[in-house]
Amino acid sequence: MAATNQQPTTDTAKYDRQLRLWGEEGQALLESAHVALLNATATGTETLKNLVLPGIGKFTIIDGKKVDDSDFNNFFIQSGSQGQSRAQVATELLNELNDRVHGTAVDRDPVDIIEKDPNYFKQFTVIIANNIPEQPLLKLSEVCWGANIALLVVRSWGLLGYLRVVTPEHTIVESKPDNPADDLRLSQPWPELEQYALSLDFSKMDSTEHSHTPYVVILLQHAAKWKKEHGGKLPEGSAERNQFRDGVIKATRKSDEENFNEAYKAAYKAATPIRISSQVQAILNDEKATNITPQSTNFWILAHALKGFVANEGNGLLPLNGAIPDMTASTDNYIALQKIYQAKAIKDFDAVSVRVHAALKQIGRDADSIPAETIKKFCKNSNFLSFIRYRSLHEERDPSTAKVSYLASELADKESNMNWYIALRGVDRFYTQHHRYPGDVDANVAGDVTALTSIVAQLLAELNLKDVTIDDRYIQETVRYGGAELHPIAALVGGVASQEAIKLITHQFSPADNTFLFNGLRSTSTSAAL
Repeated sequence: MAATNQQPTTDTAKYDRQLRLWGEEGQALLESAHVALLNATATGTETLKNLVLPGIGKFTIIDGKKVDDSDFNNFFIQSGSQGQSRAQVATELLNELNDRVHGTAVDRDPVDIIEKDPNYFKQFTVIIANNIPEQPLLKLSEVCWGANIALLVVRSWGLLGYLRVVTPEHTIVESKPDNPADDLRLSQPWPELEQYALSLDFSKMDSTEHSHTPYVVILLQHAAKWKKEHGGKLPEGSAERNQFRDGVIKATRKSDEENFNEAYKAAYKAATPIRISSQVQAILNDEKATNITPQSTNFWILAHALKGFVANEGNGLLPLNGAIPDMTASTDNYIALQKIYQAKAIKDFDAVSVRVHAALKQIGRDADSIPAETIKKFCKNSNFLSFIRYRSLHEERDPSTAKVSYLASELADKESNMNWYIALRGVDRFYTQHHRYPGDVDANVAGDVTALTSIVAQLLAELNLKDVTIDDRYIQETVRYGGAELHPIAALVGGVASQEAIKLITHQFSPADNTFLFNGLRSTSTSAAL
């Protein structure tokens, strides 16, 4: 291939650390994202800051307010900017954080756009909304839901933080569990692996060879012998599994053979049938994996191909990822074993690829529209695939579909953070009725406490929680906050929200499902699928 002078799209030196987290594909998705921030409050700009620094492609701040004294709790509002467009001032400072990111300001009330031109929001990848009244927010959520655009609702209210993820469905190929299990197939080896293991003769090995034969070989030989003596069955029950494990150590020549100690510790892997996790099985059983259409996303087309592979070429198992862990072994033995695992992984990948191309042809799409690297990544991570189907804001807030039993259980505990959730729901309704937030004027505090108490009682009654009460302390403290943003809380909420936004953009790691509450009074948090 001829050399070119074209510069790489990603600054690998600048983004070195994050590339180690989500790789070049994740970074490319981040750099192609266009994020909208509705209202440049401290919480909003802290969220956006944490997306600008790792290099989102573009951002747009939509805010019709002018800077006043209340904005100087925001690090992205300069002193001396009173009376200027808050969107413009924040945009200029955020643009200075990363010269690879392009930010623009729209000096217009986002509520006005929601009411008059809701389709405007369909251009964005993710929308971060804060301080949007309940009714316009519900309308915006409908628009985003229909366009499959992720909406993050963020709020800091005094010492309280709130985040709500709103999107119909989120699929995850690289969920990146903390302690992924090895995929060695010790209880269900394929012919080439078993043949290799049985070809090694421990009786003819010298002491060095004996102590440097991989534990995989030790366990496969031991399992083959066990099955021969037990009618082809693996150990059943704890007594047999203990007997199987103890038999491994009996084959050692001396107690310090590390490979046999490794085999002893991993004996359960050879004695336990391999099962597809319930999480992955739910994907294979999903209607979207069974019946693909031209509108199917790549994830579900790949899941469809994976389902066919498992039922046929995989003999009930997922594709092998081909990686083996470090183990005590000679270089030659380790390399030989590595090649066997890699060859099987390639064979499985080829079989899945054939099924992907057939699926694409079936729905009238170009056979190359899903790149080989995407298929390979899907196969490699097939043990850890995941997806979340979210509940909409309407489902959460409609009494007929709200999770009433969960709320009742939580609210029975007077210290539960769900008490704050109900109080904040009351704040939204207070605004709808009074066109201002409770506690925003000191002279109104006592009356606002009474009004918010009544609103919360009405809200609970609508949810058929008539026997539930919210302690007066929650109402009083909520009103006392008066909607104030404390920068430490804004920074915390911004950090959490930006983290969730990156997960949604890159389709890596597992985002929240779906509500996060932070209680700064007790430094506790609650996550709930409301």
